[in-house]
Amino acid sequence: MPLLRSPTLSVLLSVCLVTAVLYLGKPFLSPLALSILLAFLLAPLAGRLESAGCGRILSVIIVTVVAFTVLASALYVVGAQAVDLAKSLPQYHDNLQQKVFAPLGKLTSAFSAYSREMHSDAQPEAAGETASLGAATSNVNLLAVAKELAGPLLAPLGTGAVVVIYVIFFLFDRQNLRDRFIHLVGNGRLHLATQALDDAASRVSRYLAAQLLVNACYGIPVGIGLHFIGIPNAPLWGLLAIVLRFLPYLGIWIAAAFPIVLSFAISPGWAQPIETVALFMGMELITANVIEPWLYGASTGISSSAIVVSAVFWTWVWGAGGLLLATPMTVCLVVLGKHVSALSFLNTLFGDQPAIAPQNRFYQRLLADDRDELEDMMEEYQRRDATLELFDDVILPALQLAEHDRATDNLSKEEHKELYVHLREILGATEGFHAADASALHSVVIVPARTDGDALAGAMLAYLLRSKGIDCTWFSERILNSEIVSRLADQTEVVLCVSALTLTSARAASSIFKRIGGTMSGQRLLGLWRGDRADAAATQSQPDVEIIMNFADALRLISATTRGVAPTSIPKDVIISGAPIRPLA
Repeated sequence: MPLLRSPTLSVLLSVCLVTAVLYLGKPFLSPLALSILLAFLLAPLAGRLESAGCGRILSVIIVTVVAFTVLASALYVVGAQAVDLAKSLPQYHDNLQQKVFAPLGKLTSAFSAYSREMHSDAQPEAAGETASLGAATSNVNLLAVAKELAGPLLAPLGTGAVVVIYVIFFLFDRQNLRDRFIHLVGNGRLHLATQALDDAASRVSRYLAAQLLVNACYGIPVGIGLHFIGIPNAPLWGLLAIVLRFLPYLGIWIAAAFPIVLSFAISPGWAQPIETVALFMGMELITANVIEPWLYGASTGISSSAIVVSAVFWTWVWGAGGLLLATPMTVCLVVLGKHVSALSFLNTLFGDQPAIAPQNRFYQRLLADDRDELEDMMEEYQRRDATLELFDDVILPALQLAEHDRATDNLSKEEHKELYVHLREILGATEGFHAADASALHSVVIVPARTDGDALAGAMLAYLLRSKGIDCTWFSERILNSEIVSRLADQTEVVLCVSALTLTSARAASSIFKRIGGTMSGQRLLGLWRGDRADAAATQSQPDVEIIMNFADALRLISATTRGVAPTSIPKDVIISGAPIRPLA
């Protein structure tokens, strides 16, 4: 059936199948994924030791022993500190009860009373069940009790042992596994498979190493600060901060909650809680705004919204371990989407690259008359001093899209006209986008071929020229060809640029050049914006007319032509706020 053959339905079914496999295969896949990520982190160290003269076996043994010794030591310190904290908690009970639990108890007392009232009828039956349970409990086998107690302890140890074995195997046989993976997924495209694998390994290794260093720069000062504040078991909270900060967004709040609650318990006043909160907030601000941008360097390539979605998804699939693995796993998915065409939707959904090109986004916002976002886009380019890039690579292509939609009747005449009105008003509010001086013709004259779009493109060129210190005069689309000829008659050392957005406008420009003929001596330019040489040949322009395709080329050519003319700088106090651009009519 056609529905079953739909590519969208196939992708949806594939996603459902993969999700089911991940969910059901958690006992096997979760340790495997953790082992692969640890292997990514340790592989560069093993490679350096091997390059330094250590053999493969010795390098893997050294790296594995050191890494897991450090991890085991950290776990031992955490366990010892946790036991010490458990022993000292009773002495903080009264203070904690007064400051924390008593207010909460008042809030929940009404709900508790209501619950007792609702379940009062079930008390006799519940009492009977309790007596039966008590009798059964007295007969419980000691072996069953031992099993119940040992299960939660042995399961993590067994998982840890499996992870250690996996990591050793992956590090020792990493080249062979790499070759087999490339052969399996390459399907004759070895270069693509190699590039994808290198990209994934680089991003994940860089992320894990940078995150570990960032967390250490966060957790160590937190532990030291808590020690001087007087919070008990400060090393425990510092180590937990290092580990929990691997969890995106939630980790820092979990790490801060324990010492903050403990500060309420041990302090007779409010000084220690305030100092503890200030310590965590200050360290988070410094880490997020200074340390992370400095150490990360390159991005992992995933968007912030994708991090949140992936954290929820992987936590649902694999629990707390999934939350820890969420970001690295999503990085791998984005890399697959980047290099495998069938999975390109993953890069679109989770990648940090814009979903649509800037010119398309600008045109869409222009159609919707979303002036706030249009102004934000323009301000972003202007902050980078990239107005030329904004005009050449964003606004000109957007105008071309508008002309194409008008030519194919996807845009009505009224919508087309309204679009240009909106853009004129937005550009007119830009600082320095002021009207031309109408007192006289300048060294550069810009004439629109025929339409509003041609005139607006000419206005942008005039703005760019004035920003370079080159005075220019530009006309609106209302000027007649006969008036252009009369004003340019007998002019010398004048650069004439006719602005055209479409082939139809370019043919009209050819008519202007023919009518001028030999009445003007000077450089003649045709601005066939965003066109190509085939379009230029189709206009049948005069041989002495130089054709330019973008503003960058126009600036270079006009600057070279007018180099001998004394430039006049733009008046800094001339600004049109919210008013349409007023050309010389």
